[in-house]
Amino acid sequence: MLATGWLHDGKPLNVPRTLAHHPRLLRRFSVFAGLFLMKSELPLRDRELLTLRSTFRTGTEYYFGHHILVAERSGISDDVVRRITQPAAVWTGPDELLVRVADEMVDQAILTDRTYDELARRYSAAQLMEAILIPGFYRMVAGFVNTIGVEREPGVPGWPVDLPT
Repeated sequence: MLATGWLHDGKPLNVPRTLAHHPRLLRRFSVFAGLFLMKSELPLRDRELLTLRSTFRTGTEYYFGHHILVAERSGISDDVVRRITQPAAVWTGPDELLVRVADEMVDQAILTDRTYDELARRYSAAQLMEAILIPGFYRMVAGFVNTIGVEREPGVPGWPVDLPT
């Protein structure tokens, strides 16, 4: 059984359709992923910024496109989405920390003491765990989605057109 967040135009998304070949894995994956998507303790905008940067950095256009749709509802502007895809973009304020968290987790799978301490001052213990796990989750699923070649559903956006090559 799929949560409503796993549907697009009333049909199951391509990732759960692919995972359905392993029903036990699909059930457990749905619970774990669903926690981040439907029951996250992080503010929606923070969660989506972490997700977009992580999916960009792992080259996972499938999830990046899906989360552009969520980002629009969370108050992330098109300009911020484009900046997420620009490695040389300079970030300031609260967004800088989230971009740094995503980058460190994707690149090294560990946060520096400075980044961890800043996160711990900003979030509760539960939110801190999610902020660390979200980039790690998308790093993990990138290997699956990119290797299998899961295609985006019709109407789901991909990379911004001005994505650097």
